[in-house]
Amino acid sequence: MTQREVVRGGKSVGVYFCVHGPRSVKLTAICDFNKKQVIFYGSDGIRRESMPVAVQPPSAIAC
Repeated sequence: MTQREVVRGGKSVGVYFCVHGPRSVKLTAICDFNKKQVIFYGSDGIRRESMPVAVQPPSAIAC
């Protein structure tokens, strides 16, 4: 699994997650702090689903 901070204008705006599976399959999700939602993408890169979440300030996130 890969996890990276998403930065826009020097400010943390989300977290990118990527699960690496067999045969180069990748499933990704982005936690968007501004919209307070998680967006899920399929292995083909197409947006599949989104769901609202209660987002804590970036400094309080422990992964």
